Amino acid sequence: MESLQINEIKLLAFLDGTLPERQMAEIVRWYDASPENRALLEQLFLTEYLYRCCITASELDAQQALSELKAKIALRAKEAAQQRRRGIIRAAMRYAAVAVILFAVVFTGIFIYNDRHDYCEVVADNSQFRTISLPDHSTVTLKADSKISFHTKFMENRVVYLDGEAMFDVAKVDGSEFIVKAKSAQIIVKGTKFNFKAHNNNPQIEATLIEGAVDFRTSGHKVAIKPNQKLLYNSDTRRMNIVEVDAQLDVFGERYFEGERLGYIVNSLEHIYNCKISFSDNRLEEIRFTGTINRDNSLGHTLNIVTLTTGTSFQRYGDAVVIGRR
Repeated sequence: MESLQINEIKLLAFLDGTLPERQMAEIVRWYDASPENRALLEQLFLTEYLYRCCITASELDAQQALSELKAKIALRAKEAAQQRRRGIIRAAMRYAAVAVILFAVVFTGIFIYNDRHDYCEVVADNSQFRTISLPDHSTVTLKADSKISFHTKFMENRVVYLDGEAMFDVAKVDGSEFIVKAKSAQIIVKGTKFNFKAHNNNPQIEATLIEGAVDFRTSGHKVAIKPNQKLLYNSDTRRMNIVEVDAQLDVFGERYFEGERLGYIVNSLEHIYNCKISFSDNRLEEIRFTGTINRDNSLGHTLNIVTLTTGTSFQRYGDAVVIGRR
């Protein structure tokens, strides 16, 4: 049987879990064959992980972190190939998390530093959005003037603390919940995409679900949020409201529609511009629209785009709009 050619592409595929089982077993045997092989795989993982987190490792105390990693890997020496891979990666994730908090770094507006014992904090400046990758491969897009923090043993307890606004794309990990805590509220998920806004100095909390399912919890509420719903909660009055929204438009401010019913487009516009839109003929709702809608544009500008591309027209009567035939 021809042996597997070991190179960086194969090693990265091993770390991602995309190799066939036989090849993964060969990588494990190769990893165990020599200290050089172990060092190469460990360094490759750390380099890839830190790159995704937008961190440079010039200040890293590699000796201390490497000793910890080797000890953790040794505990998994007798596991099967797939289990061994998970063990290596879990250990390496803890290694990388320790490395993250060993130094303070400023990189493209993101600051990562050890503010509390055993915690990593990520702060976005006031210029633009920033995206980071967590140890479980979940991604977080921080909005301006926002920050998150999480424990270095994140894989054992997937809890993130938020002050500000962020969009979460949560990786599903069997048997492990993902929790976002902010002020007196928290979002509990297992794998989903949502936006959460909660500033410590503002009682208004907002959560918009893009896909999946989440629970919103406070001391007096436990509410399930569905896709394309936005939850509004005031931590002072404890009043809560859920409204239907176009989550893509609400979170990202822009959405491309391809062959979508005009009736659906109108529902989205009503939520964005807080107006009432009706049709002079209900059959017009079935006309298909293809194009991009940006909520930063005025209602009149957006209606011009929609009606010009669908062969319709519109009339405005204060906050009411009627779409008819051209």
